[in-house]
Order: sequence, then C-alpha cells, then structure tokens
Amino acid sequence: MNKILTFSFLIFLISLFSIESKSQDYARHIELSLLFYECQRSGPLPKNNRIYWRHDSMLDAGADVGVDLTGGYYDAGDNVKFNFPQAAAMTLLAWSGIEFAEGYKKSGQFEYLLDAVKWGTDYFIKCHSGKNELYVQVGDGQVDHSWWVAPEYIQYKYPSFKLDEKHPGTEAAAETSAALAAASILFKDVDSSYSKTLLEHAIELYDFADNFRGKYVESCPNAQGFYNTYNGFTDELAWGAVWLYYATGEEKYNEKYSVIADADYSPYDPFRYTGCEGPISWDDKRPGAYVLIAKLTKDQKRMKIAEEYCDAILTKPKTPGGLWYDTQLSKWASNRYAANAASMLAVYANILPEGDEKRKKYIDFVQSQIDYILGDNPAGVNYVVGSEENSPRSVHHRGASGVNMPSDQPSFNIYTLYGALAGGPGADDSYKDDRQNYEMNEVALDYNAAFTMDLAALVQFGLGKKDEKVEFDRSWPQKAFKSDIKIEASNSGISVSTGSGLMCSGWCVSFSSDSDVRLGGIVVVNEKPKYTVCSKEYLDGNGTARHISINGGEGFIIPTEFEFQCDGFNQYDQNKDPIYKPEFGLHYKVTSSGVKPLFEESECWPSHIC
Repeated sequence: MNKILTFSFLIFLISLFSIESKSQDYARHIELSLLFYECQRSGPLPKNNRIYWRHDSMLDAGADVGVDLTGGYYDAGDNVKFNFPQAAAMTLLAWSGIEFAEGYKKSGQFEYLLDAVKWGTDYFIKCHSGKNELYVQVGDGQVDHSWWVAPEYIQYKYPSFKLDEKHPGTEAAAETSAALAAASILFKDVDSSYSKTLLEHAIELYDFADNFRGKYVESCPNAQGFYNTYNGFTDELAWGAVWLYYATGEEKYNEKYSVIADADYSPYDPFRYTGCEGPISWDDKRPGAYVLIAKLTKDQKRMKIAEEYCDAILTKPKTPGGLWYDTQLSKWASNRYAANAASMLAVYANILPEGDEKRKKYIDFVQSQIDYILGDNPAGVNYVVGSEENSPRSVHHRGASGVNMPSDQPSFNIYTLYGALAGGPGADDSYKDDRQNYEMNEVALDYNAAFTMDLAALVQFGLGKKDEKVEFDRSWPQKAFKSDIKIEASNSGISVSTGSGLMCSGWCVSFSSDSDVRLGGIVVVNEKPKYTVCSKEYLDGNGTARHISINGGEGFIIPTEFEFQCDGFNQYDQNKDPIYKPEFGLHYKVTSSGVKPLFEESECWPSHIC
C-alpha cells in the first residue's frame, strides 16, 4: 500500500512539474515573435532597434539598378530578400492585426505589430518602381548560400531582380498587392494618408499581375531553387482580389474572385482552385481566400466552403503527441504548417457566434497546436527561441551564430534569435537542436506569421495565463558576465583570449606606440601613435587564444596597455574600408593591473533594451 501511495505521489509530482513547465503565456510570446521580425530587418536600422546584435546592412541595395531597395526583411537564416514569401508573411501579419487587434492591444504589442508590417510595406513601395514594374528579390540565393556570414559582414554582390511587362510574375505581384491592401486596412484608422498610398500601390500591382500573367520563377529563375511556386498563380489572383474587395468595397473585385473560384475545374487539375485541404502557406493562398470571402460576404455558399475546409483540417493526421502533421509538407518545418493550419480556424471561429459548437471546436484546436509548440509536447521543448531555458539555441541563422567562419563556430548560437519559431519535430515528435538539421531547425519570416496570428487570437478569446516565474531577459552580455580578458604581447604578436563565458563574434585591439608597426589581421588604424587591428575570429569565452602578428620598427616597445572591443566590427561592402563602431560592442581597458569597462555598466547591455 505504501509503495502504491509513494508511486502515485511521484506520478503526481511529475505531472505537476510538467504542467508548470508548459507555457500558456500567449501575450509574452507575441512580444517574442515580433522581436524576431526585428532580428530580420535589412537596411538602416531605426534608433529604437531592440536587437542589439543587429546593425545596418545592405545599405546600397538596389545600387546595381539605380533604385533604392533598402529596407525589408531577410528571409530566413540567409541574407537574401525573397519578396514573394516576405509579402505572404506581411499579408498574414496585417490580417492578424485587423482580425485580432484586441489580442495585440491586450498584450501591449499593437504598436510593435504596426512597426513590423510597415517595415515590410515601406520596402514594397520602393520595389514598385513603375506602373508595371516590381522588384521581387535582392541577393543571389546560390551565391549567398555558399557564404556563412552575418548580413553586416557581406562581401559579395547582391543583385536586384525585377518583373515587368516582358517578364511577368503574377504570383509575386498579386501577393504583394494583397499585402499592401491588407496593410491599408490595418492603417486606415492609424494613418489615413499612408493607408491611401498603400491602397494605390495595391490596385496598380493587382492590375499588373492580372494583365501580364506569367510564373514569377520563369522571370526570376534565381528564386526557383528556393521558392518555386507549385500550384500556379490562380490562388494569388483570387487572394489579391479578395483583399482589394475588402479594402475598397468595389464589387468588381468580388466578381474577379468569383470567376476564379466558381470555374469548372477537373478533379485532376493540379491548379484547380477548389478542394484544398492543406494549410495556408507562402505558396498556397486558397485557404485564406476561402475564409476571408466567407467573412466578407456571409454568402451561404462561401460559408459552406470555408466550414468544410476547417472541418477537413480537423481530420488530418497528427503526431503521437498531437501536432497537426501533413505527410507531404510537414517534414520541413512541422511547427509552421501546424500553426498555419490552425490560423484559418482561428479566423473562422471569430466569425461564428458565441456558444456555437464549432466555434469552440476550432478554438480548442488552435489552442492545442499552440500549446504543443510552447512546450506541451513529448520532447518537452518550447520551440520559440529565447522563451525558456529549454528553447532551441542552435537554429540555422548566420547572424545569430555570431561568427563568420563556418568551421569556427560553437554548436549553439552566440546571440539569441528572439522569438524565432524553430522548424519543429519529426512525425514521431522527436527533435534535435542541431544547426545543420534544416528541416527541424530552419527559421523564416513565414514560419512566424500565422503563429503570431494564432497567439493574438488566443489572447483575444480570453485564453492563456501569465508566466509568473519566467523572466524574459533579452540582454546579453549581462552585467554578471565577468570581464575576463587576457592580452599578452611580444615582439612578434598579440595573443587575446576571453574567459568566464565572455564570447565575441569579432574583436578589436588598440594600443599606442611611438615606432612604426606593421600589423596582421584587419587593420583599422595604422598610424602612430595609435594602432587598431581587428579580427573576425571567434573568442569562445573558454580561454582559447587568438593571435595577431606584430612587426615593430626600430625602438619598438612592447605595449602593456590596450583597449579591447568585443564585437563592434562591421564590414558590409568589399569595396569599402572596414568600419570600427565602438558603440556596437563592449569596450574595455586592459592593463597589467586588470580590466576596466569603458562603458557605463547597467543591468544589461546596451541599457536601452532593458
């Protein structure tokens, strides 16, 4: 009897621990998810940039074609701006702000949502360089993927790719139109002038997409190996029409939608519009169109199609632990597709009246998928980076890795890629936090879009609870990190190492000498009496030494006093001199008597993010 009681009590404790370790703080995760979009920003960053390890990058994007194409977002862990999936992500983010504004406001994140969407739409406006012109990519995917380098350190060319009348791309143009139309609704009561501008561009881009039809990967073949479109462009044409119907109220766009939606398709037609039972995605917009047109028209036929779609989603397979799993799609980024599938049920549930049985069923499904992602899973992993101690640390991301040589990096990322939704587990719920496992550990703009919508929906539905015991600390390095820096100099060189966990993705050393000195490494300043030399070699915080050669001239005296910069070295263009930015790193004075910080210490660094 005692043994049974003891065993039962043990099971109770295990169960209690499991419950406490599973987060349902949906509001906190909205904040994190929107921080991920800040991690992905390209161009000149704003002064209120909250991601301290990100700096200006691609400042001359579009220079090859004489057009300002700065801004926007890097797609994933690479340094390419793929506009097609970027636009798809912005459409969903804008829609989430329209549909679940109260969820964002309750979470204190509505203004950050507006910032996230506007960062994308400002860029799309730049890309719409002429009536029938649209730039759809900046960067060569093949070239970029052969380099492991943060965007701030890019030393290769990033060409611009354009659609026009002779080189159409209906999918990309129609999706960009949808993003701008959705954003125009989101900003209508916030900034009416901006909303009007967005809508003007949306209308013009839709006309371009419709009047000059063609597959965008045929006009931009560089994108084919990364974002090929598998189901044609009719879904984007329908999607764009629905959003313009929403934004303008003009019946002609509903009629355009109907022409596509009500066409007589063969059941074997791979590009048929009706009959989709998969998740909304960067490639397939049919589910979104089903649900949105039902919301706008309340037409019984449209409502029936949307409801049948939602019901079909509920019948699809799940992993043993309960994650929705499409046998064809989910092998790559299972969390993404589960969140995507849930998002349309969240929107449709919001259409249905309180007390409706299906409303509850759909909301329960949304919550089950989000709870799985946030830790209610057999692996015991919260898949949102930076959320908890058990969250992934090794997602596939060049910038967050903190180093610029693939052969010289730790298995985990030096920097925290706040809010990134890791790809997710396999069909058996297993997961490995390994940067080289792209299927499980890739991140991307589109991964977080529907996921953020789901979170906002759950907050608006009054679900979730605050994680009282979790302190969200986005600071690194903390004040608690010891300034453990060792610098040794001789006639032949300088040896640098860091301990106590003080990691540096790059570093610089400055010293004074009255003699002429030749330096190895990347020379920033080489004029007596001051010399500054930098290195991109990773300092691991475990005492591993790195070396820079010195060739001192006549009368050279070995320096005993140094200034040391952890990070803060930026070289974004091969044709420009390296840029040394002390404000971007931790700056110390190192002497024989010890190490003294040359910055104002606070609870975290930089203090403005605390």
